Amino acid sequence: MPALRGLKPKATLILEKDGVEIIDEKTAGLLLLIQRTGSILTASKILGLAYSRAWEAIARIERSLKLKIVEAKRGGRSGGGAKLTKHGEKILQFYLSEYHRLLHRSLVIRRGGVEAPELIYAGSNDLLLEHIFGTMRRKGIELIEAAWIGSSGGLSSLMLREADLAGLHLYDPSTGEYNTPFLQRYWLEDQVVLVRGYYRELGFASRIDLDDPLSSLINGELKIINRNLGSGTRIFLDHLIKEAAERLGLSFREAVKGIRGYGEEVNTHMEVVRAIAMGKADVGLTLRWAAEKHGLRFKPLKWERFDFAIPVDKLAKKPVKKFLEILKSEELKNLANKLTGYRIPEEAGEIVYKPSG
Repeated sequence: MPALRGLKPKATLILEKDGVEIIDEKTAGLLLLIQRTGSILTASKILGLAYSRAWEAIARIERSLKLKIVEAKRGGRSGGGAKLTKHGEKILQFYLSEYHRLLHRSLVIRRGGVEAPELIYAGSNDLLLEHIFGTMRRKGIELIEAAWIGSSGGLSSLMLREADLAGLHLYDPSTGEYNTPFLQRYWLEDQVVLVRGYYRELGFASRIDLDDPLSSLINGELKIINRNLGSGTRIFLDHLIKEAAERLGLSFREAVKGIRGYGEEVNTHMEVVRAIAMGKADVGLTLRWAAEKHGLRFKPLKWERFDFAIPVDKLAKKPVKKFLEILKSEELKNLANKLTGYRIPEEAGEIVYKPSG
């Protein structure tokens, strides 16, 4: 039939576990390119895949298999990178051998030919930060890639030498400090500066007023919508759960077992509040601005510090200079004044930590 001319069969291979898709052809290509290039960023660019999507694919495999498949290679100011772990290598080898056995061909990687961005941001999701990037684009710096992979993911990207800028709001309960203690944990204390950002009001969002959300969650009365592993919000929530569990005479693991929805993760604050507004969850830890935008109740907990880590050798880069200029601007302060739950301090844009010597 004329209408059927040009039709060609195409087959691919998908690895599943318990009915959940783990690895497809594109994900296998990503792992193969990480193995060959030693870089998540380079691999994602070759595939025409957003950097954030590459991280999400890796995180999905690791969560599903409960195995570490990609790890950082430490290096100096010009070193570092990523490599597959032994588990990652075995998974990739298994996929490639099954692919060849079933389809009688080798995996072919097609280049996406994506233009390199002028600025790569990796880290926590934030509304005010999205406005900063919008301002930068209007002022001529158009190729900005923002990978919302959480505060820990942002520091990992700096350690891998793959990002220019990381936004973080990581709380250290042992010191009561934000952000600075984590630079050493990611071997960045001699490589980056920490620039003061702004303050954000964090709390529980819900459709109705709640007296004690944590106890109600642990008792199984409410369902939570959780943030992704590695995000500052998720880390702070786990800290709160540990405190509540101790008061109830439970371990953290016991407490988490009773929390419905704990394993259901989203990457942004807007996804948290949308899930609650639509009735898919009862409560979530998020920002005041996001909660009020969707008409939700908000139980405040803390004003957190949202700062920026920048490699020392990136400070002279034009887009980074423009970013810091906007961070210090009256324009941004005026915008923040219109957003509930944001405060910009006088020292915004100033370096509050730099390597010694």
